[in-house]
Amino acid sequence: MMILISVLFPMILSFVAYAAAKRSAYMAGYISAAALLPLLALSAYVVFGGVDLSEGTFQGFDVLAFRIMPFNGVFIFTVALVGLFVALFSPPYMEHRSHELGRDSAVFYLTYGFFVGGLAGAFAAANLVVVYVFIEVALIASLFQILYYGYGDRVRITVMYLVWSHVGAFLVLAGFLLLYLKGVYYVPLLIGGRGTGPDALAFVLILIGSLIKMATLGVHMWLPYVHAEAPTPLSALLSPVLVGIGGYLIASVAMYVLPNSEWTQWLVYYAVATAIYGGLMAFLQRDIKRLFAYSTVSQMGYLLLGVALANVYGYTAAALFYLSHGLGKAVLFMTAGYFIMYLGTRDVEKMGGLYGWRPELAGAAIVGFLNLAGILSIGMISEITLTVGYAQYFQTDYAFYIPYALVLLVTGIYAFNTIRVVFFGPPKREDRGPVDIALASIVAVAFISLLLFIPPFSNTIADNIYKAVGAVGPWR
Repeated sequence: MMILISVLFPMILSFVAYAAAKRSAYMAGYISAAALLPLLALSAYVVFGGVDLSEGTFQGFDVLAFRIMPFNGVFIFTVALVGLFVALFSPPYMEHRSHELGRDSAVFYLTYGFFVGGLAGAFAAANLVVVYVFIEVALIASLFQILYYGYGDRVRITVMYLVWSHVGAFLVLAGFLLLYLKGVYYVPLLIGGRGTGPDALAFVLILIGSLIKMATLGVHMWLPYVHAEAPTPLSALLSPVLVGIGGYLIASVAMYVLPNSEWTQWLVYYAVATAIYGGLMAFLQRDIKRLFAYSTVSQMGYLLLGVALANVYGYTAAALFYLSHGLGKAVLFMTAGYFIMYLGTRDVEKMGGLYGWRPELAGAAIVGFLNLAGILSIGMISEITLTVGYAQYFQTDYAFYIPYALVLLVTGIYAFNTIRVVFFGPPKREDRGPVDIALASIVAVAFISLLLFIPPFSNTIADNIYKAVGAVGPWR
């Protein structure tokens, strides 16, 4: 029951955090962070130790079947790690936002544990229906956070999020139920692909539902609104860790019922188009949160590309991209929150020369962008691995390397252009940003993303994922 307890622990302690938030947002934040320590320790043990943990009988309809292996363990590790530091970041921000709204932050901390616990449970659960239940727990919790603490027209944004997220979730559920009718009760990847076979309708339903959740090209319209107008601590979790669950569902379920291999080639093209489109749109944004939201669309293109390649390097890259994107985008959204608190603006054009305003913040944000661009961070490991998978897929069809190079180029352009505009040039502020727990959390996550780039951390994570998916991947 160790896995289940670690998943439920943040949810249970959220009631304690709720009570604490009535007195102090800081105490609530510390409780929310501490609640994630068991989950972080358990997932780190799996990811770095290369072990495999499972619970339940996996016989019949076992709702208590859970498994953490290095592949899904990286997803859980990212949720726990990012969730912990976002919880530490949140107190000064939630005090600021609560003062603006005239209400306390208790509801935020009540729902926070359910959100991160629900995400972790969706990655760890083996029973397909239980996966859906955990996804719903996370979605409902985040709905309340947007409704209570969001920006702009909160009610309209909440309804938009409700509709889009549940359309995606219901399509996924419909695909799961079709598999149930065939006697497939468990996530195929977590049981080594046993008992699965081609199923075109289930594949299409799960694929489309997952693409909606990933906000890929054509079904991305909701994301810039929701992620930009959500309270920033939630944005720091929505954008890197929630949307990626769609990629996990495609990798762990949909690809195991793939009707024929021609689908993968079209998915590769679509993933590349998504990455390019998201990067170009990010380059055009003035609102820094919308910029980061569109960069998430681009990064989901990378993750989908890794899955669509349907080889061991692609799957390894997809898991590593979830980690690098989670860390990098958490840094950037928390940086946006720091700007909102202490600059009072989200407009990129009103910024400039902020390196001197708070050098530590600038350095951390630059590291965040390096994660997205795949330079000298854990993002570099994911990008190299993806390139190997891409080369293995297309081999000597060199014409297909051109759009891939364009993906990398577009990412670099919007990343370094934002760094230039925001942090360099003539300074527009004479004061200095404060040093607080929010700044410390931003710097800590940036440092961890650099630390994970260094061997033995990087090669251990990559090797363990590679070995795990090599044994259970759908291409076998």
